[in-house]
Amino acid sequence: MEEEQATIESQFFAFAKLFDSKNRTGLTITLWNSDYWMRQASLLDDRKLTMTDTGILFNKFGKSEIDINEWLTFVSELCARKEFNEERFLEVLTNCGLPGETPVEVPQYRKFFSTYKSKHALVG
Repeated sequence: MEEEQATIESQFFAFAKLFDSKNRTGLTITLWNSDYWMRQASLLDDRKLTMTDTGILFNKFGKSEIDINEWLTFVSELCARKEFNEERFLEVLTNCGLPGETPVEVPQYRKFFSTYKSKHALVG
């Protein structure tokens, strides 16, 4: 049996339902799920593309979830701002595998605080 070719629409649906397939319809995606998808595709790297970049543009929609047409507008604007090739960007998102197929490291800023030592503790 031949495997069905991934599309940006099928990937959107899969990542929109990520971690909550019972309650989510897959018709809208949250910023967190969109960022997770970009991390899995190795596009969101915290250097050239950051969570601040995605957050600022996502919040222009004024809601916590956006549909695929709004998301494609979001990606288009993101690519224009960051000078990415939009066609290539969408191709990478389409071909990065289903959610969870590749381990994704979501930065935990708490690590910094759990190993933090005051300057007084570091001196003599």
